Amino acid sequence: MNIRALLRQVLYTQNTLRYVVEWRCIERAWRNIKSPAGVVFDGGAGSGEYLRRLLASGKATNVIALEFDKHNYNRLEENLGGRAEARLIPGSLLSVPVADASADVVMSTQVLEHIEDHQQAASELNRILKPGGYAVITTPHPPEPFPNPDHAREGYTEDDHRALFHPYGWQHLWTDYFLTQSTVEAMMEADRMPLHGVYLPVHSVDHEAELSWEERRDQCPFGILGLFQKPAETA
Repeated sequence: MNIRALLRQVLYTQNTLRYVVEWRCIERAWRNIKSPAGVVFDGGAGSGEYLRRLLASGKATNVIALEFDKHNYNRLEENLGGRAEARLIPGSLLSVPVADASADVVMSTQVLEHIEDHQQAASELNRILKPGGYAVITTPHPPEPFPNPDHAREGYTEDDHRALFHPYGWQHLWTDYFLTQSTVEAMMEADRMPLHGVYLPVHSVDHEAELSWEERRDQCPFGILGLFQKPAETA
């Protein structure tokens, strides 16, 4: 790992902080998933950071990364391109060029809120997930602390998550929360500093590392995670 990559992990940026607080939720959710998962699909994988961490930690043996944005896809290729255990696909979550029942786990992190036809995206996630497989879904949680014109909707509650995947019979197993109000306020304060606070240690902006589940839920969280399981095939 080069010095620049190391600094990006310990110094504050919005993305670095998101990777810290959201990854904690993903790790907690993964306790319900047998590791290593065979194939993990990430719809809207961005730079591939979470898939890289899943491979490095032994939580996944093979990954499929789908990314629509060209800039993010270039970053994805930099991070995971050339690895035998990673398949990279440029494309949309509305029409995924992956065979039915290809993945043991599907993920979508901070993506569905950008998609107008999120029901079609949910249908595609269901199609490629194996019976009995798991889904890790994260989205914003309302209310938004600031407007985001790139979002098709403000966010999702736990009931919204359940309703989106109810047509496929997915069992809701767990909800978690991240980006609490105190953390978001610290982010906004950092962003008002010179250079947007990029010289701050990320832990100085992360105000939720020691909070309980109830405390995170009750602090107007801006992020929500849902863990689901697809019904197993019946004889």
